[in-house]
Formats: sequence, C-alpha cells, structure tokens
Amino acid sequence: MAFNKAAGLLVLLLLIGTTGLLADPVLTRPETVADRIIIYPDHKNPKLFYYVPTQLNLSQTFGQPNFFFYKYVYIKDRGTDDPRSTTGGVLTLSVEFGDATEILKKEKGLQFEYRPVPVETIDISLSYTGLENKEQAETEGEKKALGSNKILWTGKSFTFPLSGASASYLWKIYEEKKAAGLSVECSFSYSGYELDQEGKLQPGERSGRLSLDVPVSMEQYPGLFQVINLAQKFSFNYRKMSVICFDFVNGLNDDVVKMTVEVESTTARGQKDVKSVVFSADTQPQYNLEFNVPEAKGGKYRFRLTKVYTDGHSERSPWQEGDNAFLDLSSYELVIKNNAT
Repeated sequence: MAFNKAAGLLVLLLLIGTTGLLADPVLTRPETVADRIIIYPDHKNPKLFYYVPTQLNLSQTFGQPNFFFYKYVYIKDRGTDDPRSTTGGVLTLSVEFGDATEILKKEKGLQFEYRPVPVETIDISLSYTGLENKEQAETEGEKKALGSNKILWTGKSFTFPLSGASASYLWKIYEEKKAAGLSVECSFSYSGYELDQEGKLQPGERSGRLSLDVPVSMEQYPGLFQVINLAQKFSFNYRKMSVICFDFVNGLNDDVVKMTVEVESTTARGQKDVKSVVFSADTQPQYNLEFNVPEAKGGKYRFRLTKVYTDGHSERSPWQEGDNAFLDLSSYELVIKNNAT
C-alpha cells in the first residue's frame, strides 16, 4: 500500500437526530463585545447574557491533551508490522468550547452574569492534510475528510473507530510526520427566542462554526499512540478476543436499547462453549473474552446478535463465522477511496 497525500480519502459517517431544548436568549437582540464575541440578553433576567463560543480547544488532563490513537495489529512472529497485519484502530479526542467569561467581565462589566448559549447539537468533522514534507504545506496541502460525527452536546469526547486499512493509513502519516494539519471542524446550533412584528416571543434558532488544529504529534506525545498486538492475547489452544461496539457511545443505536452478542467456540472434544456480552447506554464499549476450555485445532468461532428495540420487540441475526481476535460490531461505514491518478 502506498502512503502519500493522494493515496485516499477516509470517510466515516456517524449521524444522530436532534432534539428540542428550551433556551432563554433573545436572538433578535445580539450585541458584539471586543469585536468578536456575540452575546444575547436573557428574555427575563436583565443581568444575564449568553455568549456564542468563539474558540474550540482540545481539553487537557494533567498537562497532556485528551487524545489517544490505538492501532490494533495481529503479529504472531517477531518483526515489523505492515498494513496487512493491522486489524483495526480507535481514535479518541475530547474538545471543549473556550470560556469567554473573563473577557466579557472586563469589556462589558462585572455586574452581569455570562453563560454560553445552550448548544443543542454539534456536527464534528475530523480531517487531516497529508504532506510529503513540511515545505509543501503552503503549495500542495490538501484537506482530506477523516470522519464526521453529529451528536448532542451532552459530552465532549468523540470516538472514531477505524478499519484496518484506515488505521494503518493514518498511523503511517503520523509515523512519517506527515499529519501536519489534523483538524477538527464543527458546526453547532442553539435555540432561543425571537421577537415578531408585534413584539411577542417566538421560538428561534441560530448556528455557528468553529475549527481547531489538533496540536498533537507522535514525536511530542509518544504515549498517546499505542500499538496493541492482539496475537499476545490470542492462543490456538485457549481463545482470547476483544469485542467492541461504539454504537451507544456515538449515538448510532437509533431505537435499539440493548444489543447482546453471543460468541460460540467449539472445543477440542467437539462441544460448544458460549459466552455473551451485552452493550447498552450504561455499559462500556469494549470487553475482553477468554475461553478456558481448549478449542479445536484451527477452529473458528461463531457469533450472533440480538437487538432489543424501544417498543419491546427483539430481533436475532443468524450465526456468522469469525476468526479475528478483534470483533468490531460498530455500525459505522468506513472506506478508503483511491484518489491517485
């Protein structure tokens, strides 16, 4: 596989519907402070103003960015991994809006209270610029979309599951210091009230856009990039595997409230050993399974899904066969489209 700036376009689609939230700002009475911060008065409290965020930041924990890139490989023998050994990956990051409170207190006054506008939805898009070298940044840098995630602004952490090919491709860019322009772009909406011609309050909505160049490199933060060899957790005699599902984390569960996966391994004596994992909004997105009974030589496992919906009915899929130690059940679409000419 060739890794260059024209090698491919990575696309990840994760979409969620919006919900109506009650908000209090009067959107027809905007005011600009410090030439860049838009504020709205509250519809009742004259001492309260709402500001539109003007900055998006990568959040920090103990002096390090909240950013992690895990690449999952399967290498039985010692040696350098290649794209064919990569089985998947996970990219996570946490962003937050900049706090404009101090600027507003200084410019408009300490007698007022300032709050960010009540953001209802945010559409996150993660992209990068693949460069052959830093000198080409200004003339040949071309943005490539890595993924998008439209979610309710109830949390600030975003998870992008990656297929084997995509994880290998993005890792190579970081490894060769070509990820010179990994960035987050977002559009968000917020609600409030508008004054009609008669001066009556009516529901209204506005939107905004922000972007952030992600300040993370493999050279500066090596601990944020990890290669996990699944072969070290897998045995031909005793099967070990990881099962993941990011649907409930990323809000792709639609009207599904619970999903159960059954994994069946055939023992060396021809018996069936079955383990189950349940995913829901209250569970973690990854589980490690270990079968304590030796399986048949060269055996493969089977798995099936049972989904329970909000109206109470359930659906069970037929048994499917697998042999990968990394079973990803996430409902995302992730492909590489070759753009090379």
